[in-house]
Amino acid sequence: TLEGLKEVAPRLAIISQERITEEFLKLLSARRPSIGLKLMYLTGVMDIVFPEISKLAGVDQIGPHHHKDVFEHTLLVVDQVATMTGDPILRFAALVHDIAKPRTKKFMPQQGWTFHGHEDLGARMVKQIGRRMKLPEDSTNKLTKIVALHMRPINLTREEVTDSGIRRLVVDAGDDLEELLTLCRADITSAKPSKV
Repeated sequence: TLEGLKEVAPRLAIISQERITEEFLKLLSARRPSIGLKLMYLTGVMDIVFPEISKLAGVDQIGPHHHKDVFEHTLLVVDQVATMTGDPILRFAALVHDIAKPRTKKFMPQQGWTFHGHEDLGARMVKQIGRRMKLPEDSTNKLTKIVALHMRPINLTREEVTDSGIRRLVVDAGDDLEELLTLCRADITSAKPSKV
C-alpha cells in the first residue's frame, strides 16, 4: 500500500489547491495530526503539497536547548497543540512555527546549532505559503503574527522580566495572545521534567 501511495502521489498535480488545502486542514483537525503528517512525508505527498515541511526532516537541533530533528519536534508540537485546541489554524501555526530553521541553521562552536532570525524569516515564508495554499487572508495574517512572535514569551523567561516587556508582548499579540501562549506551551517538547 505504501509503495502504491508513493507511485500515485504525483497525480495530486491535477487536484485544485482549494481541495488540497481543505483536506490538509481536515488532517490537522485529527486527534493526532502527526500520524497523517508522517504518512504524507513517507509517501512523498508532503514534497508535493507542502515541500517546506519535508525540508524540516534531517535538520538536527543539537545543542543546549534541543536534541531533536526539526521535523520530529514539529510533529510533537502539533500533537501537543491538538490536545489543547481544536482550532485548525492554531494547529497550522504549530506546524509552521519553525518553518525557516533549515534556511537559518548555522553552527556556532560555543553554542552548537543556532537558528537566529528563524521567526522573522518564518513569518515572511508563512505569508507566501498562505497565498499559495489559498488560505483566507485573516488566517494567513494570524499565522504570520503567531510565527513572528513565537519566541518572545520564551525569551521573556530567560531574562529579567519587566512590566514593559510584558506590555509590549500583550500589545503586539493583541487578540492572538492566548493562541500564542498555547503554542509556546506546546513548543516545550522535552521529556525532562526539570527542563519543562
